[in-house]
Amino acid sequence: MNYINTYFLKGIGALLILGFMASCSSSKVVREPAPLIEMSSPYQAEKDWQIQLDAFKYSDGEGLYFAEDADFVYFGTPAGVLTKALKATQDRWTDQVVWQKKIHEPIVSGPTLYQDRVIVGTAKATLISFVKKDASIAWQTELSSEVLSRPVIAEGQIFVRTVDGKLYSVNAVTGRVNWTIEHQLPNLSLRGVAPVTYEDGVLYVGWETGQVEALDAATGTRKWQSQVVIPKGRTDLERMVDIQATLRLEAGRLFVLGYQGKLAALNPENGNLYWSKDISGFRDFLIDDSALYVVDEDDILYGFDYVNGTQLWKQDNFKYRQAIDLVFYQKKQILLADGQGYLHWIDKLDGTPVARIKHGSHYGTSNGIVRVWTAGNRVYVQDTDGFNNAYTIKPSNWYQFNHPEDPLGILKKKDSE
Repeated sequence: MNYINTYFLKGIGALLILGFMASCSSSKVVREPAPLIEMSSPYQAEKDWQIQLDAFKYSDGEGLYFAEDADFVYFGTPAGVLTKALKATQDRWTDQVVWQKKIHEPIVSGPTLYQDRVIVGTAKATLISFVKKDASIAWQTELSSEVLSRPVIAEGQIFVRTVDGKLYSVNAVTGRVNWTIEHQLPNLSLRGVAPVTYEDGVLYVGWETGQVEALDAATGTRKWQSQVVIPKGRTDLERMVDIQATLRLEAGRLFVLGYQGKLAALNPENGNLYWSKDISGFRDFLIDDSALYVVDEDDILYGFDYVNGTQLWKQDNFKYRQAIDLVFYQKKQILLADGQGYLHWIDKLDGTPVARIKHGSHYGTSNGIVRVWTAGNRVYVQDTDGFNNAYTIKPSNWYQFNHPEDPLGILKKKDSE
């Protein structure tokens, strides 16, 4: 097996297998990350604000995300703290934070916004709806086990998955459970759980068994099921085929990435295969009107034609650097964070590294980046040391001095702003 980014395993065989391993936080000995190529970055990061909370284990951050509305950003931590902060930079920390709500359960998924509510899932099987204005609890619903997937809301329903293989539909206003389905789990699987994907009344779910299902969102009734990744090997480790990455719909195709399996394009109407590639991965990938962008389990990046699966480019400069989920930066570049605390900007046309910035805190350097989220030239970063940072990305002094002709078009953008 290849390296998994400081993941914990779940399943009945995990304790025995982890006892056999040299490290209990990954599936094998960590490989030496590829050295960074020297470069002068055209970007520099100005830290707008930083909010420090309690540190947490990397494996507890898989379901955590940033959420935003017009003026505020929301984030939670496994220490059980939900925070609402102003986007605009304030002079004092006490002015930056609008409110914080402490609960006696680790927050491990969300938050997701719905009307005037903030929805999170906890490690103690609770789905909680907070009121945006003052963080009072509107309702809380007990489910069967740890709520690991980010809540997805559509048609007034909240769709969440729990660690025991169940998928719930919960009324977003009242918290009442509408329906539940259960999927049999393998003996061993990766720690995280991918959120469902919703489109036109249909839920698409990727399971730990390598199967993809389409379900009626109103009732949970199965429309079709497809075995995208087939388990192979003699041991539970070898047979792990989690579909960990979020499924994506684009141009009439459903895209799936499986661990120790395939990158595949399916017909969302019936689950039939359009094309597949032998690529193993578990991180969220990206699609736009030009291509599909994916990082495999060895942290090698690829660009593919999403219509026929033709490989457009390959980038292995970040091999074994513990990449997290990919995000777009201003639609023209891919932003990748690695396990050594760096943010990398990559040209989506050919996979060429464009810029690089080191993330850190006022009290030292944090390498454990869990989540990166972008909005215009603002980048939000959450790390395992409990720091939540907001950066404004600007042209570097080096770029402004050496490239007054502005080949990247970022000085003109700055002037217009």
